[in-house]
Amino acid sequence: MVGSIGVLASVPGQTAGVSVFTDHLTAATGLSRLQLSIAYLIGTGSSGLLLSRGGRAVDRHGSRKVAVFAVFGLATTLVGLSMVGPMSTGVGLAVMSLSFGCLRFTGQGLLTLTSRTMISQWFDKRRGMVTSSSNAVMSFAFASSPGLLLALIKIDGFRTAWRILAVILVVVVGTVVVLFFRDSPESSGLVIDGGLAEPSDDKARIVGTDSDRTRAAAVRDLSFWAVTIPVMAMSTTSTALTFHILDFGAELGITDDQIVRIFLPIAFVSVPVTLLGGWLIDTIPAVRVAALMSFTQIVMYIAVSMLDRPIAAVIGIGAWGITQGCYAPLTSAAIPRLFGRRHLGSIAGLQMSCMVVGSAVGPALFAMVQSLTGSYRPALWISLAIPVTGLVVALLAHRASVHTTSSEADLPGR
Repeated sequence: MVGSIGVLASVPGQTAGVSVFTDHLTAATGLSRLQLSIAYLIGTGSSGLLLSRGGRAVDRHGSRKVAVFAVFGLATTLVGLSMVGPMSTGVGLAVMSLSFGCLRFTGQGLLTLTSRTMISQWFDKRRGMVTSSSNAVMSFAFASSPGLLLALIKIDGFRTAWRILAVILVVVVGTVVVLFFRDSPESSGLVIDGGLAEPSDDKARIVGTDSDRTRAAAVRDLSFWAVTIPVMAMSTTSTALTFHILDFGAELGITDDQIVRIFLPIAFVSVPVTLLGGWLIDTIPAVRVAALMSFTQIVMYIAVSMLDRPIAAVIGIGAWGITQGCYAPLTSAAIPRLFGRRHLGSIAGLQMSCMVVGSAVGPALFAMVQSLTGSYRPALWISLAIPVTGLVVALLAHRASVHTTSSEADLPGR
């Protein structure tokens, strides 16, 4: 429960939380949408490169301490952003790049990573179902967040909205993290999936097993990239679409209120798929779920480019929901299932780093293509290359695992 609260608290640093403030930021700073997207690219990309260090910090210091740092860092960044005003292009790019970097590193990156890592550390047998149940709730929360944030902005402007969120982060979320976050069962004198550890057994307090893979070993494994490429692709394109959602809707002739509402039916599709995906991660190889995610992304990109057509809208929302439903199991349960828990922070941090860098490239790519062609559709077609690559890698990884299993079965005594 508290891990889910931690992920929910990252909304101000997520694209869904930033997108509704985009037009206000362009008006307040004087930067164009393209310039703001470039700042978003620089800031988010920088935060993504630093996030792998954040993963190591989770392994070294624990989720609790790192989450406290993330919460207070995110709140401080929101207060700083609430004070921005007119700036020259050079100063504006520098200030907004730094601001987006802090916002994305603390919110989308570190707070999400620590909360998800903590949840994954506490379960083994039903890890997929547990993490998917948490993410199912988060799907509705994230889908509702743009509308709620718009309502908050209408009360007294975007500056007050950010300041209110900062107070909630420090007072409410900070208290929850300090009082209730626990790094692992072993650090609490327990064993994974329940039960007390033996008081005399010092090894019981060591997280994971000696057979758990290191980050270097994970990077050399094709399975890591099979589960990382599709979530990176989704992070890239979903971030871009969400960041430019109002402008994309205007291109298609859809009003702001109508285009924002598509997130709710997407959530209704993604929630049951998330729960199903959690069960699948517990029962079948993760690369199969990754292959499904890559395939549905291909369908999604094509259909969303024609979102103003009713049939394409239904297909696009359905494919987006299925893709989003696969996202949670692959980012929460797949990594510990494939590589163990001892170096979970470092490996999950690398996966998260790839996702954050992808989310940095997406908005800038879409803005650049739109400025050159006058449309966001070509950007969607260009983006197809990533899920296609992901599908190929997943099929190769599955084939390699089947071959390895067959080879082991042929050994003497097997």
